[in-house]
Amino acid sequence: MSQMMRAVGITGGKGGIDALHITEVPKPQAKGTEAIVKIKAFGLNRMDLLQREGHYPVPPHVSKILGVEFSGTIESEAVDAEKGFKIGDEVFGLAYGGQIHTPNFIAA
Repeated sequence: MSQMMRAVGITGGKGGIDALHITEVPKPQAKGTEAIVKIKAFGLNRMDLLQREGHYPVPPHVSKILGVEFSGTIESEAVDAEKGFKIGDEVFGLAYGGQIHTPNFIAA
C-alpha cells in the first residue's frame, strides 16, 4: 500500500479559492489510541475557509490540511486503539485542526 496520499493544500499557506489544490502528502500512521480511517466523505466548514484566508491560526502540532468533518471506514488501528471499534467499522467525526486528507485517510 502506498505511503503517500492526496490532500487539499493551500498554495503559499493562505489565499482565495484559487490557492486550493490537490497535493501528495505522507499517509498518517496510527499511534497511541488512534485508528486510521479511510475517508469516504469530508466537509469544509467556516473554520476551513478562515484558515484558507489566513484568519484562523492552526496550532503548531496539527495538520494545516483543510477539512474538519469526515466519515469513512476504519482501515487499521494502533496497538492501544480505543476499545469498541474494529477494522471495517463505519465512523464519522470532527478532526482537530483540519486533519482530513482527502479523499484518503485520517489518524483519528
